[in-house]
Amino acid sequence: MIISKIRAAPLEQPWANIVAKYCLFVAKYPWPFIIIPLIITICLSMGIILNFKIVRGVNYLYAPLNATWKTEEAVFGENWAKDDDHFYPGKDILRRQGIYLIVNAKDGGNVLRQEYAQDFLKILDWILNVKLLSSAGRIFTYKDVCLHFQNDCFSNPHAKLLANIYSKNHQNSMFNITYPIYRSTYATEPIDISKVLGNVSLDYDGHVENASAWLILYQLKNEKWQLSRDFEDGLAEKIQSGEAPSELLNLYYFHSATFDQELEKENRRLTPKFSITFSVLIIFAIMTTFTIKFMKFKTENGINQYPVIDWVLSKPLLGICGVLVTMCAIISSTGLLMLFNVTFVDMCTVMPFLSLTIGIDDTFLMLAAWHETDRNLPYEKRIEKAMRHAAVSISITSLTDALAFLIGSIAPLPAVIYFCYYSSAAILFIFLYVLTMFVAVLALQGRREEDLKHSVTGMKTIDLDSDYETASTRQLLLKMGSRVSVKADEENNNNNNEKSIENIQKIDNRMWYQRFFEDQYAPFISNSKISILSFLIYLAYLAAAFYGVKHLKIGFDLINIVQEDSASRVFLEVREQLFPEDTKLMDIAVMNSPNFSNPEERFNFMEVLSEFESTWCSEGRESTQFWFFEMQKYLSNLGFGGDLTKTMNSERKLSQSKKTFLMSHEKFGYDVLSDKQFRLSTRLKNVETDEEMFNCARTMRKLSQKHANYSIITYSPLWNIADEYDIMWPQTMQDIYISIAVMVPVALLFIPQPLCSVIIGLNIASIAFGVIGTMSFLGVSLDATSMITVAMSVGFSVDFAAHVSYAYMTESGAQIPGKSAIYSRFCHTLGTIGWPVTQASVSVLLGVSSLYLVDSYVVQTCFRTVVLVILFGTTHALVFLPLLLMNCHRVFDYFKTTSTTSTEP
Repeated sequence: MIISKIRAAPLEQPWANIVAKYCLFVAKYPWPFIIIPLIITICLSMGIILNFKIVRGVNYLYAPLNATWKTEEAVFGENWAKDDDHFYPGKDILRRQGIYLIVNAKDGGNVLRQEYAQDFLKILDWILNVKLLSSAGRIFTYKDVCLHFQNDCFSNPHAKLLANIYSKNHQNSMFNITYPIYRSTYATEPIDISKVLGNVSLDYDGHVENASAWLILYQLKNEKWQLSRDFEDGLAEKIQSGEAPSELLNLYYFHSATFDQELEKENRRLTPKFSITFSVLIIFAIMTTFTIKFMKFKTENGINQYPVIDWVLSKPLLGICGVLVTMCAIISSTGLLMLFNVTFVDMCTVMPFLSLTIGIDDTFLMLAAWHETDRNLPYEKRIEKAMRHAAVSISITSLTDALAFLIGSIAPLPAVIYFCYYSSAAILFIFLYVLTMFVAVLALQGRREEDLKHSVTGMKTIDLDSDYETASTRQLLLKMGSRVSVKADEENNNNNNEKSIENIQKIDNRMWYQRFFEDQYAPFISNSKISILSFLIYLAYLAAAFYGVKHLKIGFDLINIVQEDSASRVFLEVREQLFPEDTKLMDIAVMNSPNFSNPEERFNFMEVLSEFESTWCSEGRESTQFWFFEMQKYLSNLGFGGDLTKTMNSERKLSQSKKTFLMSHEKFGYDVLSDKQFRLSTRLKNVETDEEMFNCARTMRKLSQKHANYSIITYSPLWNIADEYDIMWPQTMQDIYISIAVMVPVALLFIPQPLCSVIIGLNIASIAFGVIGTMSFLGVSLDATSMITVAMSVGFSVDFAAHVSYAYMTESGAQIPGKSAIYSRFCHTLGTIGWPVTQASVSVLLGVSSLYLVDSYVVQTCFRTVVLVILFGTTHALVFLPLLLMNCHRVFDYFKTTSTTSTEP
């Protein structure tokens, strides 16, 4: 009994009444509601002027906040790359500032040819001596920022040694260079050729014969951070301008600031496009607010119809106002968050493109509601009636859009979090400014319409219906306006309970788009054949989405940040192809070492190490570099013979031997921090895909946890990708589930039919599923960027679904003669929401169209996924959802009729 008394949509009528009365007040006193938001916008814009700063750093923006790899990398960075004095080449790659260079032949051939090797030596010498200008105006060279190795400035001696051999053509007569390891009396340690030469081919004797590229690295001092950054930028600039002394070789570079610089370039390419979007949307908004009537003119050829603009009903200033109001909201929201020092990231520069279209959507809906009111009513009353209907719909969509982005901010990716913060704030300000500034301007325009004045100039207009035949061409173009032709009828609006069928039959006062959607479009899609075809298309859509989800690539490839025509992009592509081993090295830190002089502890640790070396993604013992193994070889070579075991089992002798070994082998001395802390490394295999990297990382971490008594920590550059892969899919699904769980109660509070809340939930799932599934067909991965647009798809799907559902449930238009009440409701609903939804969709597509011109993976991903969201959302709103509501209504009506009949005596 209690449940039966609970009213559906308990907030709909109270909120509609509150908003209607508020808008009536705004209509009576419009100017304060225009001036005050403008003053607020100017004040809040100071946040942008004073605190604007873009935070960059790909490892910060695109990596999970709680990513395990950050802790793991910190262990190695803090203990084995903590200052400039602890440097050993190849031991802390990518943990310091530095610049990588890949050098290949311009003809694509062998770089080991004599003249090419000579050119390569010139390049090495040029890098050491080229003079650069620092940001402080100081002239400096590499020697001012280089890290020292063996009391000298590190200058890639291994590459220089090999180049010297081939430049003198001594490779066959004096040297037998083996691959992948080459041992020479001229080098203090074996040379790993795979880290120096790429795409190596061997002769019949197994010696290096050809190679496609050189790889060299110059790591720089952290203590001179700015000067090191100046060296990276200066050398890159000279390479880019072709100053390198070589006519035979190409140089491609990549340095520690490349990703940040690429993000900055992307931002510079994106920002000017906003002016294009702004202009296009203003033009579109103006064009779609014109009301055109086709009038009959007598000509020599008979009677012809020509379009004439109705300047009383047209509202071009409202189109401009809608864009400007949204701009004020974007400025206010951005300035407010910046005043509170909320981080602004590069991805937030896309936010104005999307927010601008959301604001225009609201204005289209409000303008459509205005046109549905009776022109005979006072303009204040028309504002009240229009907003009673439209404001609830706008409130639902604004609330759900903001919630959708706030839910999206749950994702532990800073790029996503801060984008969602700024987007949510923009949507809330759009809602506030639309209900203040736009309503106020609408009231001013409504007053002009009531006085039959020109909507732009405010001048008197000429009667379009009676005086058009005698008007001049100039008057026809610029001064015509319609007059009220129907008697005032308080009930003649979208919210009435009854309408006079006789009046409707006598005169049709509907706008052109209402006539199109009600009289042509609605009968077309409700046709039984078209309905069946729509159902089949929807099944095909689900099947394609399911297939796409199965083949969706998950994870963000940092190479996509770099522009395709960039030298750094070529570097990354060549490195991935020719030097894959660089990223397949896994470091293992042991922070609680066993006592190696104890045979049992030593044996147990070797068993643990064997577990790491024998996993499905481990290359094996032969790839392991461990100081203890090398020390055993060293002691054996010293001639210990049978006494080796006694030495290994004696703590005193082992300690002395260990000190002697580490002093003579600087490479491994760098690996041992103390008797309790050391590191080693081994290589990985079978880690070509993100999923394989994730599974490998999980395998290694489980082994570390299994043997926690040693405090083992593993790290590879691949772990970054693994951690992102780990959260991407579950987080996306979690966002969608939470969104549905939140949006359904919101719909229950505002839409007077519980079934609609279920339909809205299904609509969210359907559109999100379709967007995610279709991304794979467009070459888009599920990454930080596409996660944002999936969150946005939730907002748009709720927008459209709420508009359609609310319009269907509150529609009370007169029954069409000869048609059922359900079919009439279906037609009137499409007449009400068809054009606003179409306007909204087109405005979003126009708003993001300029993004297509930006050569950037992040921007292109945003563009493609937004297009998917709009196409699927519009199709659901104008085809699938109306048909579903109508058919559900028919089923409900059938069972209700059957139940009533069965209970009759």
